[in-house]
Formats: sequence, C-alpha cells, structure tokens
Amino acid sequence: MNSVKILHTADIHIGAADAFLGANADSRRFETLLTFENIIDLATQNDVDIIAIAGDLFDSEKPQDTFINAVFKKIAAVPQIKVVYCAGNHDPLNSESPFLNNSLPENLYVFPEKDTCFTFEDIMVRVYGRSFTSAHLQGQEEFTLEVPKDDYINIMVQHGELKGDLNSDYNAITPRFIKKSGMDYIALGHVHKHTPVGKIENTYFAYCGCPEGQGFDELDQKGIYIGQIEKGKANLEFIPVSKRQHIHETIDVTGISDITTHTLTVLQQKYENFADNLYKIELIGEIDEDFDLNLSEITTRLKERLYFAKVKDSTEYKIDLDTLAKEPTLKGVFVKNMLSKMKNTDNPLQIKKALKLGLKAFSREVKYNED
Repeated sequence: MNSVKILHTADIHIGAADAFLGANADSRRFETLLTFENIIDLATQNDVDIIAIAGDLFDSEKPQDTFINAVFKKIAAVPQIKVVYCAGNHDPLNSESPFLNNSLPENLYVFPEKDTCFTFEDIMVRVYGRSFTSAHLQGQEEFTLEVPKDDYINIMVQHGELKGDLNSDYNAITPRFIKKSGMDYIALGHVHKHTPVGKIENTYFAYCGCPEGQGFDELDQKGIYIGQIEKGKANLEFIPVSKRQHIHETIDVTGISDITTHTLTVLQQKYENFADNLYKIELIGEIDEDFDLNLSEITTRLKERLYFAKVKDSTEYKIDLDTLAKEPTLKGVFVKNMLSKMKNTDNPLQIKKALKLGLKAFSREVKYNED
C-alpha cells in the first residue's frame, strides 16, 4: 500500500522572543531559527518525504533578512524533501511577505490565498491548503476543490482554529469541514499546544503545537509530529524539540536554611539539562518569623546557574496568629486588626500578604518598595 513519511510542524515564530528576557531577548530570537534548522535536520535523519509547515513560520510579516536568508538556505539544502507551507496570521501573504518578495527554493511550495492542490506524482501524494493574506481569515464550510477517488494519499495543511461553527477570525475549521475534506491527514497549526491525533470518519488530524514555548502560559512539552500516512491511516509520533522549556515550579522550603541550593537540587533532579530552562519559581511552606528570606538574593544566585528565573515568595510564618492576636502588644493589635480585615474582604490574599510584610517589619527592617 502506498505510504508517505511526513514531518508536521507549525508556529515556529522565527524571530520571536519573550519580552521579559531583556538582554537575552535577541539571542532567544536566533534560537527559534536554530530550532527550525534542527527540525530540518530531523527530517533528513528520518528520511521524511514531506515537511508540512502549518503557518507562522516567521513571527511577523516582515522578518529580518538574516532570518529569511537562513530559512530559505536551509530548505534548499534538502532538495530531496518537499516542503509545503501555508502562511498563517503572523506572516500572511501580503505585500511585505518574504514568500512573495524573494526567490524561493525549488522544493518550497507555498499555498496562495485560494484553495490549491500541489500534486507530487513521484510519491503519489496530493497536498491541499490555502494561506492567510492578512491577520484574519474567514473559515469555510467545505474545501472548494474536489478530491479524486484514487490511490493517491491526500494531505491538507491548514492554519486555523478548530471550532463547532465558523465564528472565528482565524480560519475556523469545523467537524463538517474535516468530514467533507476527503483527506487522509490534516496538519493543523495556530494552537500552540499539541493534541493527540484525532479522527472524524476516515480523516485524521492534529495540532503539533509550537516547537518553542512563547511564555509561561505554554508549559507543556514542545515539538513536532513525524510518521507515516497511508490511505485512511496515520501513524505519527510526537517528538520534543525545544531548546528550552517554560516551567512553573512550586518548591516547599519548610525547614530549609539554604533555599538557593535546595531549589537547584530540586530542579536538577526533575529536569534534564535543567540549567537551560526558563523558570517561574514559587516558594511555599512555613518559615520562622525571624528567617531572612531575601528574594533579590535568591533570584540573583539562581540566575548564576539558570538561563532565567523569576521567584515568588508564597511562604507563611510558622506562628499561631490567633494566639498572637490576643497578646496585649502593638504586634498583637496589628495581627488582630489584619485578621479582622481578612474575614471582611473579597481579597484576603492581599491582606494576608500585608500581614506577612507587617510581621516582617516587627522583627527586622523592611526594604524600601518591598512587596
């Protein structure tokens, strides 16, 4: 039976970086390019026939020439692989598009605005799709091209949003659209979290997600799909490829005197290449009232070992507040008033935070602007 090996990727966003990285932002932009180049290398190592890129290869419609030249050079370096691309909402086919204003590699096939099919006779595959030409694209009830009923494998590349209806600015793709498509596999882009391979009647479909996370709202593994597509069958494997992960880690520091060392030990035990990741660390647990938990110092020391770290103090003091509130002291009066406020507010966490800061002020100096 005829089969084809594909690599499905999307939302690489070459040129993007987390704004909070500061001085590291520029190098992070080039890391997205390196990840793309690694993806092409993976395709070569796995003898892939087709690379399907489902939109947002670049982070903008007018990327730097450095990125454009490097991407096209890398694609041209694998002439045995057919690279098929539909432009997404970040890099639409408009007057600024690098796909319209540059000489393209011979093995790069870019879908225009209208429904189009690229036929590859040598491997008996047809690939269907269309591109965004602006930041928004209206979905459609059905793909407008008729799919011949023969032994060719039919693949579609779509940047869009799976929806129950067409109410979306980002090319709504409905169950009806999938059902009527006649495809063996639909390679989806736009959603940054990869999904399991789904199926409606004889058509398989999936989001591969983005290969590099774009922030701390994207904490899952990032990667690509590689595998075989046959008539009515898709056998795909998700392969992580990201250089760095965004990780939100909660660390209990109860009874810990050296919080920096403890945090690094926890991260090293949990994550391979732990120093390369970006961390949002939340410290929890109970600490003594006179324990000096200095966030600035901890963050600075962590950054000596980690690519990026942001630390939040959510610890609590190891004291009986109800007993303390009964003390005939200024501290007791303060605690009593704050506990009363906590019971009569819609935002008790904010009051609790102020209570902790006040107790810290009673036991030692509070730094200017500390929160």
